[in-house]
Amino acid sequence: MRSVEEHLADILLAVRPTAPRETGLQEALGTVLAEDVASPVALPPFANSAMDGYAVRACDVAEVPVTLPVTGDVAAGEGGRPVVTPGTVMRIMTGAPVPEGADTVIPVEWTDGATEQVRFERSAPAGNAIRLAGEDVMAGDVVLSEGTLIGPAQLGILAGVGR
Repeated sequence: MRSVEEHLADILLAVRPTAPRETGLQEALGTVLAEDVASPVALPPFANSAMDGYAVRACDVAEVPVTLPVTGDVAAGEGGRPVVTPGTVMRIMTGAPVPEGADTVIPVEWTDGATEQVRFERSAPAGNAIRLAGEDVMAGDVVLSEGTLIGPAQLGILAGVGR
């Protein structure tokens, strides 16, 4: 009589991996990566706001309280890149690109929440509440390694890098 180990050894000798193939995301769940996956893009692809608030120059809110004019709104997904000029602010939503000229985001909770002239009660250093381009992943970084079993989280990573 053959042992379980002998049967298993025979089975494993007969089983061969299938050839690697490209699949869509819908078919990838439960598969195993045949190669490393490198990101072709930086994530995030641009500096963006980590929270709802006001995009401003840190030097303009260094001494508080201060009231500044709101020159517009920046929503996530909008095209173009607005500009914050000295002494002005723009309302900004989470995930929206940081306007040129702004170097910090002040959370709406630190203000009076106004839409025309906003009063800042707290200051913040440059870089506050800003996610920098490439902060999570730089272009060329390996995001998943060969042999990785693809589950829901891995599908999200693959989708995020366009694979």
